[in-house]
Order: sequence, then structure tokens, then C-alpha cells
Amino acid sequence: MNFILGGLMILALVAFWYFFGLFVGRLRLSRRLAQNRSYRLGAAGSDEDGHSFVDDYRAGLSSSNFDISINIDDGDTRPGLDSEEVRAIMEAQGVSFDKARLIRQQRLMEHNGIDPATGLSLDPKAVTFSR
Repeated sequence: MNFILGGLMILALVAFWYFFGLFVGRLRLSRRLAQNRSYRLGAAGSDEDGHSFVDDYRAGLSSSNFDISINIDDGDTRPGLDSEEVRAIMEAQGVSFDKARLIRQQRLMEHNGIDPATGLSLDPKAVTFSR
């Protein structure tokens, strides 16, 4: 009985630690963004248009599948996402950020002669091997 109770206590502590870290991390990022409303984008990595990961995060271009808050927390100095086409797809088709990224990627694959469904070349001269 003590073994089961001990296991449940450990499981509860691990679950608490996980969710605490998850929510505190998001809360810390939200506070950081709120404090930096007058954020100097040149210091956080922006291109000539003033585009940065902070701008992308504020515009909603982040999800649980593609989380750019880590880039912001780490002080990433690169310019933000190549997001104009993704934003246009989101607005035109009324889809989520993840779906718009998928649509953009499939268009790029088709443009480069790759079947988006299979990932195989559409070139009739292409040779593929399968097992």
C-alpha cells in the first residue's frame, strides 16, 4: 500500500512540476513582451523593415507546433519569419497559422516539382527505389 501511495505522490509531483513550468514559462514571456512595448527591434534581431520574432509573436504567428517564444527568450538575433505569404493565406482562406504554413509549404513543393502528397519528384525522368 505504501508503495502505491509513494508512486502516486511522485506522479503528482512530476505532473505539478510539468504544468507549473509550462504556465510559468508562458507567463514570464507574456510579462516580458508587455514590459518591452517600446522594445528596440534592432537589438532583438530585425531586418531592414523592422521585422522580428517579437512582431511575429504579437501577430499570432506562433502555435504549440511552431513555438517562436523560445527564439524570443533566447534573444535570437536573426530576422523574424518569412511570414507575409503565411499571413496572406491566413486572411484569404481563414485558416490557422499551422494550416497556412502547410499550404505555403505544399505550394513551394509543387513549384519545385515535388508532389506534396508523397514527397516524390514529379519529373518523369526521376528514378526512385522502394523496398
